[in-house]
Amino acid sequence: MENDVVSHEGVVQSVQGTDVWVKMTVSSACAGCHAKAVCGAAESADKMVQARNVTGETFEVGEKVRVQLRQTIATRAVVLGYLVPTVVLLGVFCLMYLVSSNELLNVGVALAALALYYFFLWLSRKRVAKNVTFVVSKMPQI
Repeated sequence: MENDVVSHEGVVQSVQGTDVWVKMTVSSACAGCHAKAVCGAAESADKMVQARNVTGETFEVGEKVRVQLRQTIATRAVVLGYLVPTVVLLGVFCLMYLVSSNELLNVGVALAALALYYFFLWLSRKRVAKNVTFVVSKMPQI
């Protein structure tokens, strides 16, 4: 397995063309994973993800599979979901603090800017989703 790939095991729940819905179960290895914040597997017992079948293999419901995501894509998702919003919130608050001494107004404008950022992120979700693709593959035979 490449160092550039984050990988989790899961079970196929359904197959629809090239899209495979996989339920991943948390394992103790998630605690040490560098991408746990982006995949969310460390936050809940089960995580359902839509993965793409790029190899053309046949998958059956109930089959154990491996779901992979490139580390660079996982890092980009963390930046878009956590780092940029933090910078927007703090940056707008600091700029407003220079303009006005009304702290309630400053917080309100900063939160509105954050809501606006998340709204634009939501509007561009299809474009972002094209870059964040989980890939499903067969489990290696031992």
